[in-house]
Amino acid sequence: MKTLGIITEYNPFHLGHKYMIEEAKKRSGADRVIAVMSGSFVQRGEPAFFDKWTRAKAALLNGADMILELPVLFAAANAETFASGAVRILEDTGMIDVLAFGSENGNLSVLQEAARLMSNETEEYRALLKTHLDEGLSYPSARAKSLETVSNINSEILNKPNHMLALEYLKALERYQCSMVPIAIQREGAPYHSTSLEGEFASATAIRQGILEDQLAQALVQVPESASALYSKVLSLGTAPVLWKNYADALNYKLRTMSAEDIRQIFEVTEGLENRILRSIDSCYEIEEILTFVKSKRYTRTKIQRILLHILLDIKEAEVSYFMKKPYMPYIRVLGFRKDNAELLGDLTMSAKSPVLTNLKKAPEVLNEDGLHLLALEKNATDVYSLAMPNPLYRGTNQDFTVPMAIV
Repeated sequence: MKTLGIITEYNPFHLGHKYMIEEAKKRSGADRVIAVMSGSFVQRGEPAFFDKWTRAKAALLNGADMILELPVLFAAANAETFASGAVRILEDTGMIDVLAFGSENGNLSVLQEAARLMSNETEEYRALLKTHLDEGLSYPSARAKSLETVSNINSEILNKPNHMLALEYLKALERYQCSMVPIAIQREGAPYHSTSLEGEFASATAIRQGILEDQLAQALVQVPESASALYSKVLSLGTAPVLWKNYADALNYKLRTMSAEDIRQIFEVTEGLENRILRSIDSCYEIEEILTFVKSKRYTRTKIQRILLHILLDIKEAEVSYFMKKPYMPYIRVLGFRKDNAELLGDLTMSAKSPVLTNLKKAPEVLNEDGLHLLALEKNATDVYSLAMPNPLYRGTNQDFTVPMAIV
């Protein structure tokens, strides 16, 4: 049996994602698909629009056979940390033959060349990178410009959203000496950040915006029929949408009770950003206002947004550094699977290099101290996530322990 691995967020799952799974299976000849998916919060430093069980079920109904959770420590991090965590989970399953990822142009060889250069930095590259950073460029822009100078790679290619993650996947495959074979699937339809609901494959951005702007019918045309029914249900119940702006009270509480030294310990806070963040609350309250105050040419909005989320969730630099250095992931958590491929769960349990979690109530019996710490961060993230659900009836705690796996 050949198994395909995909790293994703499905925020939300849409027709483009369904196409990608189908194309990747065709290209790879895979019999089954295991996806590693962000949980309650996503890589841009925002809450997921729909909860993780709903997103997992949508994917299982449309081509995926099993969904594994990417712990929030990695899911809400920069591209390198996100990719490293996800690739390690797939590698630790002991089952993945092929890793498929999206690409704006499908040119795997160019991405592999860039990844090799980034993994084996020359003195010239490091000097150029430092120069461009000193000029005030953001890290992604400085990196792309430096690579363009030392190679024949066009920096415009490296600045594409899918390519930035693809480079990190390829770097992680080399770093962990993975046996997975990478394949790049060319993105079809609207660009990553497009807000248009026209055409065959609208972006997740457009679908989320359409729902928020009372264009629900038009937005749901862009998702598979089974996913549309799921999304309509949770929207009517009031468990979605979960929006970043609704955490203003919680974030302000955290910021008003933290010192500059406290913030300096938070993941991704560098070069005095803690002082700028603290100054922001003298005149700002809403999250959008804080973001506008803190961001600069050097520090992108997305980076600042992630930092604010790390503050909210109390994710520290030392924790991320510690878990990044571990040889294996402390656990592999199954969010859901298909009943008609239930043997996959048994195969995973037999082949995994890490403990497999299906029932979190049993975690103390199977996890070591590291695993329990990582799981405690996950529980905290899910509890914080539920605070912003529109319907107060669904804001209860401990949902990681009470909501069952998504089984279809």
